[in-house]
Amino acid sequence: MKKKLMYAMIAVNLTMAINVFAVLQDKNLLPGSAEFKNDDVHIIVKVRSSVYTYKVTNPGDSPIVKFEINQHAAYNFITPKGWEKEEASDIFRAWTDDPKNGIEGKNTAEFSIRVSSSGAVLGLGTAKVYFQSGKISTLDSLWVPAPEPKSYIILVAVLILAVMLFHTAIVVYKNRRGGKLTV
Repeated sequence: MKKKLMYAMIAVNLTMAINVFAVLQDKNLLPGSAEFKNDDVHIIVKVRSSVYTYKVTNPGDSPIVKFEINQHAAYNFITPKGWEKEEASDIFRAWTDDPKNGIEGKNTAEFSIRVSSSGAVLGLGTAKVYFQSGKISTLDSLWVPAPEPKSYIILVAVLILAVMLFHTAIVVYKNRRGGKLTV
C-alpha cells in the first residue's frame, strides 16, 4: 500500500511539473522570469543569481528613449549601445539623446544590473518608460532588487531565543523527572 501511494504521489508531482513547464514554455518564460506589460510596453524580467535582466519590448510606434527602475545595492549597469546611464542610490536611469538609438516600435532591447549581497532581496518596484512623443508609461509591481526588511533581523533573533528557551525547558523538565539528561 505504501508503494502504491508513493508511486501515485510521484505521478501527481511529475504531472504538475510537466504542466508548469508547458505553461512557461508557451510564454517563453523559464523559472526565475516574469512578464509585466500594459498597452505601451512589455517587460520580461529574468533573475539569474545576482543579475537582473530587463527585456523591454516596444509594441507601439514612438521610440522608447528612456528607461527607469527602482534598485537597491546594484552595480555593473548595462544598457543598449548608444545609451547613457545614471545610477542614483535608489534609481537606475538609462536614456538616449539620439532617437535612432531608441527602442523602435516592435523592437526589443535589454538592460541589466548586478546586485551585491549587501541586503538586497527580490522585491516589487516601479518601471517608467519614456517615449520620444513625450508619453510616459509606468509599470507597477515589477521585480526589482529591494532593501532587505529590517524585520528579518528581529525574526532571526526571536527564533534563536525561542530555540534556546525550548531547549532549556526540555533540560529542566528532564532533570526534574529524574532523567539523566544534564547539560
